[in-house]
This record gives sequence, C-alpha cells and structure tokens, in this order.
Amino acid sequence: MAMMQYRPRTTFRAAPEYDTGERWTIRWETRRPDTGRWNEAVTNSREAAVERARHLLKLGFIVHDIAGPAGVYMNESDAAQQLGPAPAVPKQRVADEPTSY
Repeated sequence: MAMMQYRPRTTFRAAPEYDTGERWTIRWETRRPDTGRWNEAVTNSREAAVERARHLLKLGFIVHDIAGPAGVYMNESDAAQQLGPAPAVPKQRVADEPTSY
C-alpha cells in the first residue's frame, strides 16, 4: 500500500505593496502649532497618504496638507472638506405628548 505524503496547506497571501520609491507626507497636529512646526507621517503611496489623513481627521486632528513627489496634493481646507467626517445630523426632537394614567 502506497503511503500518501503530507503536504502542508498553503495559505493565501495578499500581493505585497510594491515600494516605488515615492514618498508622500501628511503634516498633522492635535492643535494648530504656534511655531508652525507640524508632525509628519510618511507613506509610500498617495492612496495610503489619503487613508492616513482620513483617519487623522476622524480622530479630530488637524491635517495641514498632503504632499507627494510633485508637491502639495491636498491643502488643509480641501482635506477637511473631502476627507473629514460628515457633519453630524441634528436629532429630531420628539414633542412631549401628554400622558394619561
């Protein structure tokens, strides 16, 4: 009787994100700095930079700009308008109805 050899299962792996050498910078801060000096987050793609900026805005931080190899891609007002969380919808107030007991 022939014995079957055990083959380990291969797991699916997503294709790696290739590094093209581009660097995208997100300048952000928790509040507007007096010195004009901003924190920086660096990513290797425009999509990653936009996603990081969206996350920072969702957390309530200020995103000053997103810049890539060709310069500023999105300034503060554009980032807040396009990537920021949607404004909260005011809740409708239910009129007090008289209760009868």
